[in-house]
Amino acid sequence: MAEIKPRYEFRVWGADLGAIRQKLEQLAAAKETKSQETYLISSATDHCNAKIRDGLMDIKVLVAEDRGLEQWRPILKAGFPLERSIIAEQVFANLQLPAPALGKSAYELREFLDEVMRSRPGVTVVDVSKTQVVLNGVPEDTVAAESVDPDAVLKLIKNLGISDTNTSYIREIKRLLSRSSRM
Repeated sequence: MAEIKPRYEFRVWGADLGAIRQKLEQLAAAKETKSQETYLISSATDHCNAKIRDGLMDIKVLVAEDRGLEQWRPILKAGFPLERSIIAEQVFANLQLPAPALGKSAYELREFLDEVMRSRPGVTVVDVSKTQVVLNGVPEDTVAAESVDPDAVLKLIKNLGISDTNTSYIREIKRLLSRSSRM
């Protein structure tokens, strides 16, 4: 299998980014992601993007920040049942949280979420719909540019006229969770 190279990402959020999306479609090969995902948000770090998509545990880690971009490296894509060693040595290690005692040798998806993740302090399980982004029921609009070439991303951002701050999924989810806990 070919090595997946870390890619640079830039993401903005807003109520309606239709104008930026339209420009993006004119300037680049834009693709819209439609999926249901479950993010595992760690209170200990913003540097781990851990999610479940299409029945796979998917983890990428932030390896660098360069000129306002974030470079993410995929480190795990594993199907369920998920082995105890992967949960302890990869999922919890990258979430920078201590692994719990795991009584089974492997966990099916529902068991993993219900018995392992939802009961852990420091982990918030967040459902995300990416047709129109909905984070635990809160609609958000987002546009992203990504490439293994940081200069290509920066050029595209400039051509799109984006001056907003780059905000990853993890940071935006944490911002929304923080806002909803103050309500």
